[in-house]
Amino acid sequence: MIFFNRLHIKFGIIEKNKVDCNSWMLDNEIVESKKIRSLKRKNEYTGIRQLRNELLPKKEIIYSSSGKPSLIDDTTQLSISHSSQSICVAISHSPLGIDIEKIDDRILKVRTKFVNCEEKQLYDYDSIEDLTILWTIKESIYKLLDIRGLKFLDDIQIIERTRDEHSCLVQANGMRKTYTLKHEKINNQILTYNIN
Repeated sequence: MIFFNRLHIKFGIIEKNKVDCNSWMLDNEIVESKKIRSLKRKNEYTGIRQLRNELLPKKEIIYSSSGKPSLIDDTTQLSISHSSQSICVAISHSPLGIDIEKIDDRILKVRTKFVNCEEKQLYDYDSIEDLTILWTIKESIYKLLDIRGLKFLDDIQIIERTRDEHSCLVQANGMRKTYTLKHEKINNQILTYNIN
């Protein structure tokens, strides 16, 4: 496990093969864990609690009907992501959306579903790393806003890019707002998070 801070956000990351199946859990989490049949999903559920135990000991994680995580009786903001190799939990006192993804050429198969014409000027359409960065930005925004039906291709548009910082315009349901996100590379993965 690694833990680090970026601006107002605390992060914890654990590799999936390092998850301790005997991690401490609340009684109701133990009950829920026993209901999970998929070994992959059970590993993720346990890994999230293992990171939570370090970041927010004994706080219960609950999920909205859309799947957005939050804490019972605590205003701390929480965002969770997992890639094929890692689980990431982040906390902040400000609204938060994160995503972590392994840099993998499978992203080339879906790029037409999330890269618009304007973004091709900012991101290399044939670069697996650039496409992964772009995907994690849009996924982070999706988690931050929790708006059903938000379209990656049409509703979320990156309008400016500097080295590791990205300005993103969201236009949906009568809303028009700009967000700033940062990304970094960790062990062949891209971690992206909003900073406003």
